[in-house]
Amino acid sequence: MTTNHFKYLIILMCCFSLTLLQTGCSKVERPNIIFIFADDLGMESLTPYGGHSTITPGIDRLAEQGMRFNYCFANPKCSPSRAEVLTGTYPGITGMTKVLSHYEENEFLDPGRFNSFANQLKKAGYTTAIAGKWNLSYLEKNNTIKAFGFDEHCLWQMYDKNKVKRSRYYHPYFRINDTIVEADISDRFGPDVMCDFLIDFIKRNEDKPFMVYYPSLIPHIPYVKVPDDPDVETVPDNEQRNGPECFPAMVNYLDKNISRLVNTVEECGISDNTIIIFSSDNGTAKNVTSVWGKDRIDIPGGKSTMTDRGSRVPLIIKWPGKISAGSRCDDLVELADFLPTFTELASAPPPVQRVHGQSFLPQLLGKKGNPRQWVHIEHVEDRQIRTRDWIYTNKDKLIKVNELGQPENEPEKDGTHQDIRDDLRKIFTMIDVKH
Repeated sequence: MTTNHFKYLIILMCCFSLTLLQTGCSKVERPNIIFIFADDLGMESLTPYGGHSTITPGIDRLAEQGMRFNYCFANPKCSPSRAEVLTGTYPGITGMTKVLSHYEENEFLDPGRFNSFANQLKKAGYTTAIAGKWNLSYLEKNNTIKAFGFDEHCLWQMYDKNKVKRSRYYHPYFRINDTIVEADISDRFGPDVMCDFLIDFIKRNEDKPFMVYYPSLIPHIPYVKVPDDPDVETVPDNEQRNGPECFPAMVNYLDKNISRLVNTVEECGISDNTIIIFSSDNGTAKNVTSVWGKDRIDIPGGKSTMTDRGSRVPLIIKWPGKISAGSRCDDLVELADFLPTFTELASAPPPVQRVHGQSFLPQLLGKKGNPRQWVHIEHVEDRQIRTRDWIYTNKDKLIKVNELGQPENEPEKDGTHQDIRDDLRKIFTMIDVKH
């Protein structure tokens, strides 16, 4: 081989290596992430988990093509779960132990103390967007969206500058990329505006790594008739007079928008390099009853309660070519695990705060990984450790885990099973040690 031929071969090899880095290899290493986070939706309401009350072909398809986790746990109310999933850190540390509901409240998730998964993914080269419900600060007086790493946003602004609570569904009041948008969307259904925003974002960013976070507005109260209902009244949310009988149709409508996002990914030709995650912030509302299981029993929603009905939520993940279609995982998972899973997916750096979660990426790839032995659940002053068999509370109550659909068991007698109590009490001690 002549010197010129050798130089030519070296140039070809360099060009080939550079092409790999700029195309296929980099995409495989850094998949797009779409995270859909439903509002008030327990697992018993969905067909893949044995539910009979809703029609959800889009969610069903995700389960058929991906992995269904059977033991995923949230906190039983909104804001604590949203802070935990965003930061990987438990509510007692983030300060978000209760739901933000009134404008006068001053609690908020502090971006000066905590990084979000969006912060970390941006450091790995991702473009990020969020659309839906925030509820970690009041945006009119404390807009923390950009500080938490979101390049673009379309969010329901709960209160306006006059401290008036505004609509999320009909006559919506949204903050879109730091501009209040009201008149231009007054005739539209809020969840559709959110979905359209994300579809546009995906299409504009299909050639680079992106992360979409979709904390859905729906199916949270107020219960409304959805746009395809012939009897729908498009009056503002505070004038709606519909009840929980609307819940199944609202879940079905959420499913339609999920299908629209999935279809967009397929149309863009990026399915193989996009991981789609579907979960929920807490259980179904108490005034909703779902029909579940082969015996078609009635299960009342358990939101706000420290029960599986309040905290056991769906988790379905699709990633073509990586996750075995129709697979299931019975390992325990909690919301704190999402951030470390995302950072491992993207080879992103860890956040500044202590993270309580652990990655479940190995399980997604069909490996054993390091399965959790317990999850932590928190609501205001109530906390508990939940294993596969036991619930142990911060008030020294030990409860045998009941089967889904059966009445919750009463606490064991004081002083019984002392070895189990001692072991689970040590977990609280370990969590509460601050680094």
